[in-house]
Amino acid sequence: MEKDNLTISQSLLKALTKYAEKKECGLKVEALYIKGMKGLTTDAQNLGNWFEYKCTGALPSYHPEVPIPKTLKSGKLSVAYERMLNQVENYKHAIKHYKVTDIDTGVNMNWGNITGTADIIAKVNGKKSIIDIKTTALFDDKWNDFGWNTEHLAGEFRPKLTLLIQSLHYKWLYKNIYGEDLDFYFWVFSTTNQHDFKIIKVNIEEDLYEEHANDIRMGLNFLMHNMKQGFKAIPNISRCAKCFLNETCESKVKVPEISEVWFSTNIKHLSKNIGD
Repeated sequence: MEKDNLTISQSLLKALTKYAEKKECGLKVEALYIKGMKGLTTDAQNLGNWFEYKCTGALPSYHPEVPIPKTLKSGKLSVAYERMLNQVENYKHAIKHYKVTDIDTGVNMNWGNITGTADIIAKVNGKKSIIDIKTTALFDDKWNDFGWNTEHLAGEFRPKLTLLIQSLHYKWLYKNIYGEDLDFYFWVFSTTNQHDFKIIKVNIEEDLYEEHANDIRMGLNFLMHNMKQGFKAIPNISRCAKCFLNETCESKVKVPEISEVWFSTNIKHLSKNIGD
């Protein structure tokens, strides 16, 4: 595949970063983003897709079929899906409250080989904006990389780049295509409490746009390098067990590698610590 035929999305950038940090397997990255294979969807993803469909009518870009909810033997929605029906009402109330109009859903943005799909582009209180809908069981989690505690989301010492990169990518992309710097909002809905719903406006410093452009160039070069040299397996028991390539992958592992730690005399003994 030639460089000009590659497309770079924010999800691919995140996957390449995790691969570079040895937190993701190269064979999985290659299968999903180069070979175009479809991975497994989790229960949480299925719930989120169904919720977004109920709110906007948009289908998942990677699996464009009408999501089917989980039901009980009685035919009623499962507890999790019933809870999200209440969140659909919260979404509708917020649409009215913030005067969200001119709603366009599933908006594809393409600039050269850089891509992104906005859940919603609409006017919020009269100003054109991008809205991304999130569902999460980590609604107020401070420490998880996917936790949505607002105070820790863009913390000075440990910003949650895994979450925030989407806002930067979409604003940067729209600005390059249309010359407008739109507002960006995450609308975050809890999957564990039907009342927990927050709206987060992400403000981006101007300098970050150039940094992001550089990250994209580096990501594209890193991608081309691995396509030429070959993506490497980075097996891990937990990842391998959940990977959609598990049944056929020759690099999967079923037992852990042996790790070594050194407990030396440089470390104070407990008895000395007690005596201090």
